[in-house]
Amino acid sequence: MRIEINGQIASVQLEDNATTTALMADAPFTIKMDDLHRNEKYHYFDKAFPTDAQSVQTIEAGEVLLYQNNCLVIFYEAVEPAAEYTRIGQITDFEDIQSLFAPASIQVRFLKE
Repeated sequence: MRIEINGQIASVQLEDNATTTALMADAPFTIKMDDLHRNEKYHYFDKAFPTDAQSVQTIEAGEVLLYQNNCLVIFYEAVEPAAEYTRIGQITDFEDIQSLFAPASIQVRFLKE
């Protein structure tokens, strides 16, 4: 999968799971992602996705996760979370686009490879 933000495109290495399959079935799509805690962007979908939530000890910058069953999250700073997430993937070479994740809302387009 690829994502596009402000004309810049990055690849996402996807996990092999039902969540990723269901999310990719909707691609391409564009969503507005709002900022939370100055370390992540999130978007709530109007539908639920399959989940396999697990306790995550550390989240690295560039990780794409699903919170609960309908909240897509991209972390742009590393954190030690207190919640469970379903892994979707990791943005490759995230440092190249990390500056686009300033603490404001962004539009993110999700594209199939």
